[in-house]
Amino acid sequence: MMQFISQLYKLLIRCVFFIFFSQLSLAQLVDDSWNVVRHQFGIDHQLSRPEVQQQLRWLVSHPAYLNKFKSAEPFIYHIINEIQRRHLPGEIALIPMLESAYNPFAYSGAGAAGLWQLMPKTGRDLGIKGDWWMDGRRHIGASTNAALNYFTYLHRFFHGNWLLAIAAYDCGEGTIQRLLKANSPAERTFWDLPLPQETHIYVPRLLAMAEIIAHPEKYHMRLPYFPHQPYFTEVHVAKQIDLNQAAKLAGISFKDFLKLNPGFNHWATSPNIPSKLLIPTNHVAQFSKNLALLPMHVNDSFKQHIVKQGETISSIAAHFHTSPNLLINMNHLDQHPLRSGQILNLPASLSHYELVKYHPQPLAPKFYKVLHIVQAHENLTQLEKKYQVSQKELIIWNHLTTRDLQPGQQLVIWRQTNGNPYYTIKKGDTLNQIALINHLPPDTIKRLNPTMNSQLLRPGQKVRIV
Repeated sequence: MMQFISQLYKLLIRCVFFIFFSQLSLAQLVDDSWNVVRHQFGIDHQLSRPEVQQQLRWLVSHPAYLNKFKSAEPFIYHIINEIQRRHLPGEIALIPMLESAYNPFAYSGAGAAGLWQLMPKTGRDLGIKGDWWMDGRRHIGASTNAALNYFTYLHRFFHGNWLLAIAAYDCGEGTIQRLLKANSPAERTFWDLPLPQETHIYVPRLLAMAEIIAHPEKYHMRLPYFPHQPYFTEVHVAKQIDLNQAAKLAGISFKDFLKLNPGFNHWATSPNIPSKLLIPTNHVAQFSKNLALLPMHVNDSFKQHIVKQGETISSIAAHFHTSPNLLINMNHLDQHPLRSGQILNLPASLSHYELVKYHPQPLAPKFYKVLHIVQAHENLTQLEKKYQVSQKELIIWNHLTTRDLQPGQQLVIWRQTNGNPYYTIKKGDTLNQIALINHLPPDTIKRLNPTMNSQLLRPGQKVRIV
């Protein structure tokens, strides 16, 4: 009898432990963002296609590529929730991996920007706002909202065909539409269309990547664990605030602050409209408390000047030791003369803001990384000339085993600077000379300095190079 009771007791203990650990495993499973994503998958991964199998083999043999998923942590919860809200397939959450490797600061050689690599015109067509203060294509919320709305539109436009919709996101809906019209009905599937080479890789790679996310153990892959909970919270700030100051109020580093708020182009939010800052969720209470205790927090970045009779932008800029272009952009001025009594915003302390306009650590170190998305027909010789680096360096930096580049391939390019995010123009400098000195394409300098007139460069003028 005692033996029976002892065995029954051991059995009960085992059952308790089994239930406990089963519940724990289930909780961990439900709490994992990748588990949420894979339960939202809704596109046929078409494993029988040789194109998908080829990409599967490539991904499995390049684990370093999938390691970039670690960069998704701050953004994946928000992206998943927005996808769920629109009833889109979970595979769409992997698009930023193909586009930018979840790097919100990524720029392509063609001018696309942000997590979703939206082109300027595409961004405007999708309602993304941008001005001197903000590039909405890099804003996490605005860009995700625009990209997912675009996918919803493309899915409807191509009559529910997700492969064509995804292909259109990569190469343009006009390209897909023309190819569909030019081919017979029997040849109007994604696999039959004579698509650009980049798109031929893009869609199968997404399907292969989704397959690995769905069955990581099958492919001997280990995905980073992301708890499925909000990483950031959107906080509304009524008026202008210095970004460096905002990071201090939240108790986080400037680098971590800008990672969540990459859309800002300068050292502060716009003085003209309320701003929405993304703050790590566990720092929101601290940020809000510090913000409430900070007197006059919205005005300490600027002071005002009342225009007097006869004053011009140039004379005011000279008096306050700043540049005319800065005043023009800060105040959204046109070409009309200033009016007596007009109020202008001026930097409260220009020397201070020259130091914090862009954070020195992530954007102006001795070396910093540029992510280049290979375009169709690009080769190492072209990239060597474009970025003023050697082909040997490109091969070493990217562990290339062949000199042939594939459209859509992501290349790391390291640039060296003197630690200063600005170049001071010297007498006789031209745009091409500045580009050559700083190992940058001229177009990149133009993009970084949208208000600069390359035909009217002045000695002493500062040009942003990072």
